[in-house]
Amino acid sequence: MSTSPEKHIEEINEKGYSVAEGIIDQDFCDEIKTEISRLERIGPPSIAQNEFTGYKTLRYFDLLNQGKVWERVAVYPKVTDVIRGILGNDFLLSTMGTAVIDPDETTQRIHCDDGLYGIKRPHKHLVCNTMWALSDFTKENGATRLVPYSHKLAHYPDDQLGRDAARKIDPTGADQNYECIQAEMPAGSVCFVVGTCYHGGGANMSDERRWALTINYCAGSQRQQENLMLAHTRSKLASFSPELQAIVGLKTSNFGVGHINAGDPKAILNQCE
Repeated sequence: MSTSPEKHIEEINEKGYSVAEGIIDQDFCDEIKTEISRLERIGPPSIAQNEFTGYKTLRYFDLLNQGKVWERVAVYPKVTDVIRGILGNDFLLSTMGTAVIDPDETTQRIHCDDGLYGIKRPHKHLVCNTMWALSDFTKENGATRLVPYSHKLAHYPDDQLGRDAARKIDPTGADQNYECIQAEMPAGSVCFVVGTCYHGGGANMSDERRWALTINYCAGSQRQQENLMLAHTRSKLASFSPELQAIVGLKTSNFGVGHINAGDPKAILNQCE
């Protein structure tokens, strides 16, 4: 990692995001891109295209059922070391998706990833997303747009006070005009975005694809976006590494959420098909 996990954890807490350059090996980036291309040859994503998901953005989900490479993505240590510092030791994998933006894609509306829980702001960190740059992120090809310090605001971006993406706030979170910045970063980098931080995909005005993943994690007390326990057979779950089993949900949270019959949920693996 270009800097220690603690440096990124500190920056996320302060600014709402942090860019870690060069933490994904180029060979691993290429392996993931090859796997995405394989999925594309098989068929288009099943997710519906719309203004939010994009009409020229390739979004595949249910990735743990698609190939072994995704198991390594989910538990990539240089990423999970930071996630653990933001969400706690009982964090969970929430959703894994590709985010490959083709030329002529338009900007995605500004949003925040923990809005789906409907919890009044401000609140403790419940979500942390990671944008994996499998190719260079530039202003021209759709680098993610971010609003620094917006995680300190008391309203969601869809509220009246948060609708204008041309406003600016200062580090104290005061409601002044703010501007989006873009997470320009070289291939092999990861941008961590806490769930309360305003952000959105950029427009691809280049003639090349912007290759990326969005790997999203949540606190152990929250429901995951993807129902990962039902998405996989018990024999598939049993084949996962202990670390991956834990973050898909085969463990209880620090306060006991997620048990089966008041016991360890891993007991279901003794009943494999």
